[in-house]
Order: sequence, then C-alpha cells, then structure tokens
Amino acid sequence: MVSDEPFPDRSCHANLLKWGLAQSPSCDCDQRQTINHIVDTCTLTKFVGGLNLLHEADDDAVIWLESTATAGTREIIGPV
Repeated sequence: MVSDEPFPDRSCHANLLKWGLAQSPSCDCDQRQTINHIVDTCTLTKFVGGLNLLHEADDDAVIWLESTATAGTREIIGPV
C-alpha cells in the first residue's frame, strides 16, 4: 500500500513547497530543486553517474545518499 502523505525527509523543495512545508522551490544553487536536479544537474549535489548509477546502490551511492541527499531537508525537519 502506498501512502499519500508527503515524506519531507525524502523529498525536494519543489514538492515541499506544494505541501506547504517550504517557502521556496529553490535549491541552494538558486535553481528549482527537483529530485532530477539534485541528482543530475546541481553543482552542489550532483551524483557522478546520475540517477541510473545511483539506482545500483553501490558504496559511492550509499555514501552520497547519506551525506548529500538529506542535507537540504535538515533545515526544514531537523536531523534525520
């Protein structure tokens, strides 16, 4: 069963804004922060290899997820 509730600790500012949990859809790099932006194009968070390689969940992907993917939402919801 899939929940309809938003999960701010696993989301991006664009979605958080839709849910009323952020005041701006912008990333720290001043671009619209979507999941694709975080992984593929952001100069601050881009994962080398992109979304396809991230899905392989190798050691580099896990390290990136632990250090980068949740960093942008900590200011909204606190430590994860």
